[in-house]
Amino acid sequence: MLLDTNIPLLLSKNTFHLSSEIERLIPQKHSIIFLSASMKELDYLSERNNKLSREISFARALVEKFELIVYDPENIKFVDDKIVQFAIENKQNCVVVTNDNELKKKLIKNEIPIIFIRKKKYLELIGKIPY
Repeated sequence: MLLDTNIPLLLSKNTFHLSSEIERLIPQKHSIIFLSASMKELDYLSERNNKLSREISFARALVEKFELIVYDPENIKFVDDKIVQFAIENKQNCVVVTNDNELKKKLIKNEIPIIFIRKKKYLELIGKIPY
């Protein structure tokens, strides 16, 4: 499970437990990962937006519980495109968790399964789990 940057931020406002919801959708063994490129995006948001300081603090505490994967190709400009590229490179065992509509479109185009927050209460899956 690869988390997009927006998921930890959105979870600060929602009333469900991420790991439990992922377990409900995907009972097979899996790990939750976060890319170093997404961590840089959190840092950037922290520097630029004081209104999100509570959400960013929550997000940082949350992602510390997951595996941080060093992945930040310099030839790819946008974090969403880095997420798509990582998912393509790891297509056999990757599901992306995001609520970003543009990112979802890119992932669907590349046949990458997606998990997203529905009604601020639970997660929903689009696509076929690769494992």
